[in-house]
Order: sequence, then structure tokens, then C-alpha cells
Amino acid sequence: MGAIYTSAAFREYAKTQVTHADILLTKHAESALSLCRCGRIHPCDDRQHWLRMRAHFGRFLVDEQYSSEVQQPRPPSPTPSDPSRPDDLG
Repeated sequence: MGAIYTSAAFREYAKTQVTHADILLTKHAESALSLCRCGRIHPCDDRQHWLRMRAHFGRFLVDEQYSSEVQQPRPPSPTPSDPSRPDDLG
């Protein structure tokens, strides 16, 4: 049977899981040409898994200031010089 956590202990565990997910999400970020840094098509299965883990454990940190950092990362907004953005959207 698993360990029984107190509320404070579980919060620390959740923070640790979010931190671990952040590290792995950095390792599985988009590199170039729609590839993940691990060489697979972005987003790779590992990235999707760690996004889910981050969101799951982030729910337990909702009432803390830390929770604003726990939300799923948003993709960067395209800039006017971005070739993937059509000119008529500017």
C-alpha cells in the first residue's frame, strides 16, 4: 500500500512533481523544423506526458502563489516577422 501523505507533505510532493515536469519539458521543447529536442516530431509523447503530469499536480497547488507558474505553458505568440504567420493577420 502507498504512503499516506498529510496535506503539507502532499503539497511538497506536488511541487516536486511540477518541478521535475518543468525540467523534462525543457528537455522536450521544440527545437527546429517541428522537431523535439529528443529528435522526434514535436510534441513528442514524453512532452505530452509531462504536460499532463504538470497539469495534474498543479491542480493541488491552486491556492498558492506558485500555482500561476503551474498552468500549462502557452505557445509563444507569433511576431510580425514570423514566416509561419500570414500577413493578413497582422
